[in-house]
Amino acid sequence: MKVATALKALVLVGVATGGGMIADSHAQAPAGDDDPAALRAEIEHLKSIAPSQGVAMTEVAYNFNNLWFAAHAKNWPLAQFYFGDTRGRLRWALRIVPVRKISTGQLELQPFLDALGKEQLAKLGDAIAAKSLPQFEAAYKATLEGCHACHTAAEKPYLDVQVPTAPAEPMMHFAPH
Repeated sequence: MKVATALKALVLVGVATGGGMIADSHAQAPAGDDDPAALRAEIEHLKSIAPSQGVAMTEVAYNFNNLWFAAHAKNWPLAQFYFGDTRGRLRWALRIVPVRKISTGQLELQPFLDALGKEQLAKLGDAIAAKSLPQFEAAYKATLEGCHACHTAAEKPYLDVQVPTAPAEPMMHFAPH
């Protein structure tokens, strides 16, 4: 392995965790350029402190939940913000686990995200741009169905998402300014 590969992994973990792990990893003795075993150990250490896909999906749920309330308050800029963050966190989740192991082999997750992006999320983005609550509600519910289809294909049908009944963030003032 090359130092560049180890450094990319270090930067990726640092970005994914808000930079806090970069300082911690520098506290350990840095691996030499010519020490493959030390580089492998460093990469294994970085893997052990990297967030799981569950962390990314929790952030997806947080943003998608708040999106519902921002739209219902007709705070369309805030809705656009949560929509963008939802999409970004979905991409992050796939970078963490691009292939899910299931009973019949392996399930590539990118096709699910691609389909969700081209169909349900595209319609959701259109509804936000149009500032249409009825269009938004239909697209939001269709997106939830798309999410559940992926969960089911990944043999996790118990991850059955629904329209939220309370905001994930009680501190947020959803009314437009």
